[in-house]
Amino acid sequence: MRMYGSRQRGGAVGYTVVALLAAVLGGAGVWMAAERGALRPGGGQYLAESPPYTVAPVAAGRGGVDARATGDAIVAAVARVAPAVVNIDITMKPKQPEIPEALRRFLGPDLLPEPEPTRGEGSGMIIDARRGLVLTNAHVVQNASSIRVSLPDKREFIGKVLGTDPYGDVALVRIPGGNLPTVTLASTANVPIGSWAIAIGNPLGFKSSVTLGVVSATERVLAAPNGIPLENLVQTDAAINPGNSGGPLCDINGDVIAMNTAIIPSAQGIGFAVGIDSVRKSVDDLLRYGKVIRPYIGILYTEITSDIQQQLHLATRQGVVILQVQPGSPAAAAGLMAGDVVQSVDGRRISNTDDLRRIVRGHRVGDTVTLGIIRGGRSQSIRVKIAQMPPPPPSSSE
Repeated sequence: MRMYGSRQRGGAVGYTVVALLAAVLGGAGVWMAAERGALRPGGGQYLAESPPYTVAPVAAGRGGVDARATGDAIVAAVARVAPAVVNIDITMKPKQPEIPEALRRFLGPDLLPEPEPTRGEGSGMIIDARRGLVLTNAHVVQNASSIRVSLPDKREFIGKVLGTDPYGDVALVRIPGGNLPTVTLASTANVPIGSWAIAIGNPLGFKSSVTLGVVSATERVLAAPNGIPLENLVQTDAAINPGNSGGPLCDINGDVIAMNTAIIPSAQGIGFAVGIDSVRKSVDDLLRYGKVIRPYIGILYTEITSDIQQQLHLATRQGVVILQVQPGSPAAAAGLMAGDVVQSVDGRRISNTDDLRRIVRGHRVGDTVTLGIIRGGRSQSIRVKIAQMPPPPPSSSE
């Protein structure tokens, strides 16, 4: 499954969509919505400027809905946000081809193939004019050796990565500060399902493109093959395509509620954006510590289905069942085991995976929590010291 993360031919990662934790339930593949290596047949980079367009007048509809006013509000929202939505071009150092040493000596340095740098493209948004801070996805700037940031007003700057949060798919890029347009970050909390969603970015090289849809759902979760979930996602049917990664998903007021991140290529009208509340936490940590500090205990778990209840001979489906304990993790040190059912944390009832995830994330690294579990039909209490989540494993590429 190809990952679009800064336009790299062959950059690959597989993703699975889940209702709770996808690594357990399976699902469809997910493409990260930034573009790597999109080439026209002739071999040149395919970049296209958006043609001028006009909005046709819309008559007010029945039922008290003023279609003209809604259309005007959408146009105003785009005009407010679009100047601060940037195009991010990256270059990555080429990987040296694997050539047997005997052949390498035979050919000599002059005849060895010279690999070409890989280029990539994504979107971003300026969030601080004075400091020149550009927000984008971590997968957009991953492995970048050089970054060029282009504004809609044709200004271009060399960018530098200040920090990344691979787990949250957030990155901060710095450009020279000064007279720059900025977006306004709102909140994902209490975003109404069915409300307007406006996606702005640079899909497939078509710069400053705008698509319109609705907020289909919130609090979605995507999980990578290593089981680490990308959480607090907004689902939308606004078209998100390769190259959109890092661009804003806005409400009808032009406030940013999420950052466009991923799509499901086998489906229509299903895209995902990282909720801006999660993004804000990552940005604050990156600016303060240079990294994002995430509490973790090291377990993979799921909710209790009727089948699991029967297999484990449980009296109730309340709680979550541990599927795997990560070696060397706090959970392993505390003696937690696969098959344990977690029903409470510090006396707080656990009804589903969201409950456990929320409680753990609400603690600080170094805190100790008491898990109430069921093992072999018996209740136990196990104390676990929360640690800092370790860095993710290096991503593979084809």
